[in-house]
Amino acid sequence: MDWVSELRQGFRALPAGGVLSVSFADRSDTIGEVGREFNALAAELGRMPPGDLSRERAHALRNRLAGILAALHLVGATGALDPAQQAALQETVEEGKRLDATLRAHPVGKS
Repeated sequence: MDWVSELRQGFRALPAGGVLSVSFADRSDTIGEVGREFNALAAELGRMPPGDLSRERAHALRNRLAGILAALHLVGATGALDPAQQAALQETVEEGKRLDATLRAHPVGKS
């Protein structure tokens, strides 16, 4: 599986607690940085009890996610991806945006 597909599946699985890491985080490029940030995001989400997402924590998670999405935008803008990879990247970004919406709508616990 390529890194884009793995990340897309990771974004889909995160709200249910299904993914704790992606395998491409050991790369030494921007894609590896995205993987490390995703893994940190997944770890933070995994440590939280359900319904115990404070406003501050949700904000911090959404900031981390925004950084991931910004990096994906830069990867797409390099012109290094073929049309199929660009389409897959766009689908992955959309999954990330859905995760952001989930974090926005998540019932807030303590402030």
